[in-house]
Amino acid sequence: MKKAVNYLFILMSCIVLFGCSDEYDDSYLRGEIDKIKTEIESLKKQTSSLEKIVDALNKGKVITSVDALSDNKGYKITFNDATSIDVLNGAKAPVVGVKESEGTYYWTITTDGQTDYLKDKEGNKLPVSGPKITIDSEGYWTAGGVRIKDANGELVKAQGDSFFQEINDDEDTVEFVFADGTSIVIPKSSGTFLSFDVSSVVFNAGQSQRLKFKFANIKSIEVVSKPAGWSTNIHIPDKYVNVVAPQDGYGFGEIKLQGIDKNGLTFIAIVKVSIAGKGYSALDGVLILNEGNMTTENGSLIFISPEGQLFDRVYYSSNGTELGNAAQDLFIYNGKTYIISQNGKKNALGNGFENDGILIVANSETLKKEASYNDELTSLSWPTHVAVLDEENIFIRDNNGVHLFNSTTKALTLITGTTGANKNRMAVADNKVFVPIGSKLVVLEKGKTDVAHTINMGASISGVIKSKDGNIWVSTTGSPNKISKVSSKDYSVIKANEITVGKVGAGWGATPGITAKGDTLYYSNASTTIYRHIFSTGESKEMVNAKSFVSNANIVYNTIAVHPRTGKVYLNTMKGYGWDFLVNSISVFDLDGAEPVLSNNYQNYTHFPAGIFFPANFQ
Repeated sequence: MKKAVNYLFILMSCIVLFGCSDEYDDSYLRGEIDKIKTEIESLKKQTSSLEKIVDALNKGKVITSVDALSDNKGYKITFNDATSIDVLNGAKAPVVGVKESEGTYYWTITTDGQTDYLKDKEGNKLPVSGPKITIDSEGYWTAGGVRIKDANGELVKAQGDSFFQEINDDEDTVEFVFADGTSIVIPKSSGTFLSFDVSSVVFNAGQSQRLKFKFANIKSIEVVSKPAGWSTNIHIPDKYVNVVAPQDGYGFGEIKLQGIDKNGLTFIAIVKVSIAGKGYSALDGVLILNEGNMTTENGSLIFISPEGQLFDRVYYSSNGTELGNAAQDLFIYNGKTYIISQNGKKNALGNGFENDGILIVANSETLKKEASYNDELTSLSWPTHVAVLDEENIFIRDNNGVHLFNSTTKALTLITGTTGANKNRMAVADNKVFVPIGSKLVVLEKGKTDVAHTINMGASISGVIKSKDGNIWVSTTGSPNKISKVSSKDYSVIKANEITVGKVGAGWGATPGITAKGDTLYYSNASTTIYRHIFSTGESKEMVNAKSFVSNANIVYNTIAVHPRTGKVYLNTMKGYGWDFLVNSISVFDLDGAEPVLSNNYQNYTHFPAGIFFPANFQ
């Protein structure tokens, strides 16, 4: 593991700081990076779970439910205040751990088989309730933001799979057994509980619904919080809360019910509520798909209205359920939106997640789910992209190539000749699918399980998108970089232009290296500098460096996109990895004038944005 983590840092330096060659095939290394990042994120989550267990012990909380995770990997533990944690079984403990001393739990570190307490610069032991212990963006353990050193004075990298060797669940208590055999025991609620009958409810604007709840051994109950604009009225004898949604707007939130038992212990019940929206197919609208954090959260969808108002998690708002884990790509066809996720109902560690699966089909106007597919697609290896010709011809790209999925018969077939398909979007034109594979552009047709035609572009393809006139734009990263227009009918290269300023690479991202409004194309080589190429004149020009306008624009997460109607260019950036991904921007540039203008900057909404999509591009 140590060797693999060191390799990750070398490779990330190449990608983020220097930019690797566009010709290099790093698909295997990307997979290794994803695996290492997943392991680190899992360990960070378990560190948080450990802190919550110690907090529960210190505050006298009780456990209200213990539910097994998928594949017996551990348990989901829920406390009386409605907080919950996932506790994983493991075989290898991290070098950082905890140990009890005189009734207090302190952080420890193990060096060469010897376990000692972690101490601050004054020599005091660090309590679990004290400075936050976590893992930084480069994979090192930190305490209060400062990297931890072991007994040999060396910085400590994150390794291991769990703090716990087992969980013992009996009728009255739950015992959390640490790797060294010591344990923490927390009592169960002994028949005292408070809970809603459902976990989430979708309302229409202005609608009233009765949300039922149940309880036992609770003395008093009240609604302690609700979203702004919502109204509630509790009826304890009949065990329901009457809830009225606002008359307008989108959005989601929580209604929180609080009960107190005879011992003064507080019990919390939470139901998520949302308002179903519409207008998501507006031609001047924008959709931004979030991967989510693959170990802790599902994918989500952002909508920016034609008026510029941002609405977060709109798929959840319309359904009360979530997109699959690590959402990757989106395609709109015949009034339906198809959304593909990498992991579906299991995250990268194999833990079960509650969501609507690998492939989701929703109404494009309302985002109400119409169909979903998970078990039918579990043979796929990390699916990343989707393109649709009709319900019987859904094309899904994964690590093995491109598959043809028939949603009517549920048949899934790997298309011969698509091995090594780029981890990038496919384009649809003239009722055919165009797929980049290295330097080749292959054509797929309805009902066929082999390649219909192959076009050799002569250099590595970094992007394939449909042009306004129904042909195909193709960017290549040879020497020189080029943008070509390819006929979608006879597959000839209509024209090819050399790029004289900047490059058209897609970097490590999974979105095209080019984006177009008419014959005006934009590209950034996965950097914060945006370039423009006017195809009819062959002019290439640097337009703006986003760093001049946007703070913390350190990492570009997937490539830029220009709206095909408004001409505004959208760019997703974030401060960094680790928890710095939460500091981010959706920046909107108007580049039509003499000087660049930042027309909007939406901050801290994205969660690893998989791509920017415009309904107008699917017309």
